[in-house]
This record gives sequence, C-alpha cells and structure tokens, in this order.
Amino acid sequence: MPKNFQLSFLTLILLISFASVNAVLFTPALPDIATFFNVSDGLVQQTITLFLVGYTIGQLIYSPIANRFGRKPALYTGICLQIFSSLLCVIAGKLHYFELLIFGRLLLALGAGVGLKMTLTLLNENYEPAIASQKTAYLMMAFAITPGLGVAIGGFLNARFGWMSCFYAGAIYGAILLALVMRMPETLKNRDLDALKIKKLIANYVTQFSNKQLILGGILIGACTSVIYIFAAVAPFIAIKIFSMSSEQYGLANLLPPIGIILGSLYSAKLIKKYKFTHIISQGIATVLIGVIFMCITVFMHLHPIYSLFFPTIIIYFGSCLIISNASALAMSYVNDKAHGSAVMSFVNMGFATIMVLGLSRVTVNLYLLPLAYLALCFIMLASFILVKKNII
Repeated sequence: MPKNFQLSFLTLILLISFASVNAVLFTPALPDIATFFNVSDGLVQQTITLFLVGYTIGQLIYSPIANRFGRKPALYTGICLQIFSSLLCVIAGKLHYFELLIFGRLLLALGAGVGLKMTLTLLNENYEPAIASQKTAYLMMAFAITPGLGVAIGGFLNARFGWMSCFYAGAIYGAILLALVMRMPETLKNRDLDALKIKKLIANYVTQFSNKQLILGGILIGACTSVIYIFAAVAPFIAIKIFSMSSEQYGLANLLPPIGIILGSLYSAKLIKKYKFTHIISQGIATVLIGVIFMCITVFMHLHPIYSLFFPTIIIYFGSCLIISNASALAMSYVNDKAHGSAVMSFVNMGFATIMVLGLSRVTVNLYLLPLAYLALCFIMLASFILVKKNII
C-alpha cells in the first residue's frame, strides 16, 4: 500500500512516547511524594496504577472520535486534556491534596492515551503489515530514548526543583506535541457520521473482542508492557530505599535499559526482512527469559542495582522489543477495521499491564519482587504465544 500522507518522524516519536513518558517522568520522585503527602509506598504507587487505568480506558475513547471528527481533532482532545491534567497535579501539590493528585493522574492518562492509539492507527491503516512492523520497530526506539531520558530528567528536576517540576515538564511536552500536530495533515478521508452512536460502537467493539488473534496478541504485548511499568513502579523503591541511591542517580541509571530497546528495534527491523513474525517473537521470548534468569541470579547475590536491576533489564528490553512490534503487526494483520482493532489491542495491552501493576501495589516491596514478577510474565508470554501459533495453524 503506498504511503498516503507525510508525517515527520519527530512527531511520531513524541506521539508514540506521549503516555509512556508521562507515566514515568515523575517516578524518581515517588519516595519523595510519599513523604510529602505522608502516605505509604503502596498508596503512592496508585499514581501509576490509576494512570494505567486511565490509559487503558482512553484506548477505547479515541477510535470513535477519530472516525467521526478526524484524526487531528482526536489528537487535539487528548493533548489538551494532558496539559490541563499536568497542571492539575501541580495544584494538588500546592494545596497538599493527595486525592487531587490521584485524580489528576487519572485524567492525565486519559489524555496521554491518545498517543499510542493514534500512532498505531496511522501506521496500520497506511502500510502493509510487514512495512508497518518495520516502522513500528524503528519507532520502538522512542520507547528507549524518550522514557529513559524522561526518567533522567525527572530525577534531575526532582533533586533540584522538587517533584512538582516533573509535572510542569509534562505540560511543556504536551504543548510541543500540540504545536507539531497542528502542522500534520488530516488523514481521514471519509468521516463516519454514526461512529459515536452507541449501537454501532457496541457492535464494532464486540466484533473486535471476538477476534482471538487480536486478543492473544494484546495479551502478549501486555506482558511486555508490564515489564516496563512494573519496573517504573517497583525499581525506585528498591534502588532508592533499599540501596540508598539518590533520585538523580536513579534517573541517570535509567539511561541504561533503553540501550536494549535501541538495539532490539534495529535488530527486529533487520529480521523482518528475512523471517516470519512468529520466528522473531520466539527469539524475543527466549531473550527475555535469559535476561530474567540473569536478574534472578544477580539479585539473589545481592549485587549493586546497576548489576542486579539495570544490566539485566537491558537484555529483557531487547527481547521485549522483538515481541512488541511483531506481535502487534501479526495481530493487526487479522483485522479489517484498523481504528477499532488497534484500540482493542491497546486496551487489552494496557488492561493487562494495569492488572499486573495493581496486584503488585498490594505487595510490600522487597529485593526479590521484581525478578519473581518478571519470571511470572515469561510464562504468560510463552503461554499466549503457543495459543497464537495454534490459532494460526
């Protein structure tokens, strides 16, 4: 399929990273936020859990808006909500009102969720599956560069200016993305005037939720996404509280894991030219398992977090990158309605990650929590992949 529109790579990078950066930008400040509001570690982790809840719900909201009014109006809605919510989180700090911070994070996620959903829609409705997978693989480098850089910036801002500065930075990110989106072309040619009608919405989503390949693909991707968000929720408390790293040191250390995604993205883009999706996914799962075993060994040896947390995560992220881009393209190849299909896949993806992070938020953080959680995710990846292959055959 020929390319139907011109969109800058910078815009795509900032768009696909929109939610992930907003999710982790403030994570180096989590212990300080707990102290500021005088709440428990588990309670402050709800700022991540509820973000994922809003992020998940947001995946289903923007498809009908994008089909009815256009891709750009949907993007405007989400980005403006993200900017407003970021400033609302700052107000929560000024008022010393923790519940408002929780609510602000929920709204922030609803807004930021437009990024991943619309990026997948734009890619999958304009390219053949193999080309979409290749472009997704290159865009996955955004998950390496921007979230890792976001955590580093968040650690620096928190150490120098306090945790509220992280949300000011988020609002600036939204403003920059809004300016770039204003310059992009509208890619929807035929608006669906009935897209927001309840009966049609239900019918469209029932059809997509009945697609086994789409759901299994979403679960497989969700297991990889869980790796990233569980790290964001748990690692700060292990590194900062147990190993006494400063928030700035923790932020800088987060520049290491993205190396795995950069290399994994390049490797995945190269492999797609020679191998089937399933072959590359199997390589990814094997690589993740190797990284998790490495983490288990180093954690049980009580090595410094650089060696027990961050180095193993490079390997895990490398493998996850092979899985995400190819599982996404494989699942979407079984979908005709790309807008609703990508929404449901993203919903399952983020819904799975939300359940995992919510479950771990109820467990007291200890040195062994992260490797054990990752080990469980490996089994889920393997089980969902076996079912995917079974349905293909």
